[in-house]
Amino acid sequence: MPQQSTKKRFESCCVACDTWIVSYQSATLPQPVYLVWYTDRASGDRLLMHRNGPVFTAETPESVAPAADAQLPGLVYHPRFPQWLERVVELTPTVCNAYDADYIEQALCSKRKLSLKAMDALSNFIDLFGDYANSLENVSHLQAFRENPVIESYISHYYRFIFWPRLQQGAQFRDAQRPALETDHSALLTVFREMRAQFEAGLKSLSGN
Repeated sequence: MPQQSTKKRFESCCVACDTWIVSYQSATLPQPVYLVWYTDRASGDRLLMHRNGPVFTAETPESVAPAADAQLPGLVYHPRFPQWLERVVELTPTVCNAYDADYIEQALCSKRKLSLKAMDALSNFIDLFGDYANSLENVSHLQAFRENPVIESYISHYYRFIFWPRLQQGAQFRDAQRPALETDHSALLTVFREMRAQFEAGLKSLSGN
């Protein structure tokens, strides 16, 4: 079967089961890791987690499903996850979103106006962090970072000047017309670094420790 066809079938399975593969890259990790992000209709968006706390990770997109299947008894997952595992066998996996923590931090360290790409990347990371904090009771206290005033201010600006205008205007959206972010950039960088450290501490190490 052509690879393109198996990729499309994989993506269809992801939509049907509300389960996707995402990647996370950071200089603190030896290589990018691949996570499972899913929507639980009862409790919202979450990451696939081990019952004892760490985030489930895999070294390649292709190893996500086999590794998760092998570790299933020790994972916390939603009702459609076993169905997803069955349906994606022999399909070519795709990554629906990629997170680059180093890129975000470098952008925040810059004295220049944050680019649209950087604004998108930070917003996506904040959402990922919130989903992580929603995944297990023992990390729920991390929601306090998402509720930090500097993060709330950033998200308010992002949705007001980027998310909703781009959604409404489509191809007519002009990034040059958005105002610069007015916030305490030093505080934003500090909170991001704290969130990044907390998230990366929760990633299961590649060595399994």
